[in-house]
Amino acid sequence: MKLMRTCREAATLMLQGADRELQPIERLSLRLHLLMCRHCRRFRQQTRFMARTMDPWRSYRDQEKR
Repeated sequence: MKLMRTCREAATLMLQGADRELQPIERLSLRLHLLMCRHCRRFRQQTRFMARTMDPWRSYRDQEKR
């Protein structure tokens, strides 16, 4: 497994990390990439913001299904 990630690979890992636990080498390579890439740090902030703002809608939607 390679340690240095491209921005595209880092973004994929960030999105996958929302659905599954990343392997230790994946977490390490993502962390290294984020230390160097401000654009990916911004992307991570944006995806976390979207997840937080969608949580109330998800809980509302799940209540409506009952």
